[in-house]
Amino acid sequence: MLMSVTYQEFKVISVDGTVLQGRSWKPEGKPKATLCIVHGFGEHSARYDSWARKFCEHNIMVYSIDYRGHGKSEGKRGVVNSIAEINDDINAMLRRCKGSWRDIPNYIYGHSMGGLLVLNFLMKRRSDFEGAIVTSPWLGLTKPLSPIKIKAIKYLDYIIPKRTFSAGISSEQMSQSSELVQERESDELMHGRISVRLFNQVHQRTVELNTMPQNVRIPIFMAHGLADPVTDPEATRRFAEKYTPLTTFVGYENALHELHNEPILEELFDEIIKFMSYCEEHSKSKKII
Repeated sequence: MLMSVTYQEFKVISVDGTVLQGRSWKPEGKPKATLCIVHGFGEHSARYDSWARKFCEHNIMVYSIDYRGHGKSEGKRGVVNSIAEINDDINAMLRRCKGSWRDIPNYIYGHSMGGLLVLNFLMKRRSDFEGAIVTSPWLGLTKPLSPIKIKAIKYLDYIIPKRTFSAGISSEQMSQSSELVQERESDELMHGRISVRLFNQVHQRTVELNTMPQNVRIPIFMAHGLADPVTDPEATRRFAEKYTPLTTFVGYENALHELHNEPILEELFDEIIKFMSYCEEHSKSKKII
């Protein structure tokens, strides 16, 4: 028997007045936890509809937003002045979530560039979550740009920071499902362009996260497809190994970039639910101490 899910669309306003599209999926009754999803580059929160409904089956309410320059939110497609602006957008979603559900555990979840954004948010802004889930994070690219190209893009930041260029990502790199590939191709809210400034900001954060010591304060579950043609699974593994036992890494053989749209999605989902149970126990043990 399928659980009834209440789907809602709403607007939230970021610090600088940017209007953002938000969505929520609520199970019947009071949820036992909330989960805030940060989507990846070029996509939007509506693409997580079926994934969010799976969490509702476990009495977990899901929130997500289209951060600026994406989906139905304001801003030129793929253009962001700074990662700090996206941190403000994420915080706007959290205000909506935590304002309604202060007395239950809250988790944060990021995919792809959203995974990088979540890690950056945890280190730079706030970590008052029960735990974090990060899938296929942009901590490194499977086919990284040459140092010369990176220097050139960095130079262009001083001249044309808002100029966009193709990210070079294809739908076939996302999932092995031909149906989902076609769905992604026909989605008018998708885009494949990234601004000079946004690329430089993301690259700078990947360098910081990979080379500088980070203050990991909550449990983090990290997962990556070992056949990911977009982001580098070894970069994710290395990050997780540096911060054990709080960080856990799971690699999935033959899985591409969007793990939640791959054949292993049920296995991944079970691992996430187990991780959430672990987080609850971890939180209880800290309170006892």
